[in-house]
Amino acid sequence: MRLRDTRARLILASPMTRSLQTAAILSRAPDLPLAVEFDLYEWLPDLTQTYDSSAVATAAAEMSQCGGDWPEGQRLGWEPLSQVRRRVLAVLSRYDEDDGHVIVVSHGTVIPALTGRPLGCGEHIPYRLPPEARPPADSPPRQAPPAVR
Repeated sequence: MRLRDTRARLILASPMTRSLQTAAILSRAPDLPLAVEFDLYEWLPDLTQTYDSSAVATAAAEMSQCGGDWPEGQRLGWEPLSQVRRRVLAVLSRYDEDDGHVIVVSHGTVIPALTGRPLGCGEHIPYRLPPEARPPADSPPRQAPPAVR
């Protein structure tokens, strides 16, 4: 995809440093505004926010063994992928007006949680917001954060 030829009107980015750096670089060629959305952050391997780096690999392995979501009736220490998907869809639904063409710069677990498929290095995945994530036609417009240029 050539960015200069994109129909996107905005770039959305996770607040995490690597995503912001990538989004800032991407925004320059087509001169698109950039908005930071907190809920586009990466999957949380530790819901206590104490983040023991040695436990991250264990949490990732456990999440993988569970197919991305907690087993029925259990609450584990990591964020289930269904919750990642819900929070990201809540963000994207605010940008679904006017054809909804945006570029989203996020993370290696967030994107597959949303799209249902792994992301290759440097790959872009076209994605269409599912109907159930779109706000009803009669709902008031949602406020998105201001974009910067």
